[in-house]
Amino acid sequence: MLGYGGLAALLAFIIDRLSKWWFIDIFELPNKGVVEILPIFDVVMVWNRGVSFGFLDGFGRWPLITLNLVIVCVLVIWLIKAENKLLACSLGLVIGGAIGNIYDRLVFEAVADFFQFHWENWYFAVFNVADSFIFIGAVLLVFNSSFGSKAEKQTEED
Repeated sequence: MLGYGGLAALLAFIIDRLSKWWFIDIFELPNKGVVEILPIFDVVMVWNRGVSFGFLDGFGRWPLITLNLVIVCVLVIWLIKAENKLLACSLGLVIGGAIGNIYDRLVFEAVADFFQFHWENWYFAVFNVADSFIFIGAVLLVFNSSFGSKAEKQTEED
């Protein structure tokens, strides 16, 4: 199962890096301000020095990198022990997204965020591709904890 999780992590990291490279270096988003894509979706450059929703902003770059690395190590240990493909891929998505954000903290001293959904005057927090992979992986982890073993047994019986 380690191979499935490792591949998911690698793909998540590569897709995240490509998206950030494109938005920052090619599209030059830092110079554009807010770019409306749809009436409910914009791209805007935000350098997040905290964690989700800017929480722990001011906590410091190195403590956050250390905390993220500890979490990644725990997830890798869990991945090594994973018993099904869904669990392995879910963990891989979270790991790959986390490593993408760690990379940003190391290189830019903050995480590059740029996707923003809104409805009239209500704006959701700005996020990136790595955050999306972390969220999808977390949702799949919940799904796996509820249905993973049942689905695995059903597949084996068929």
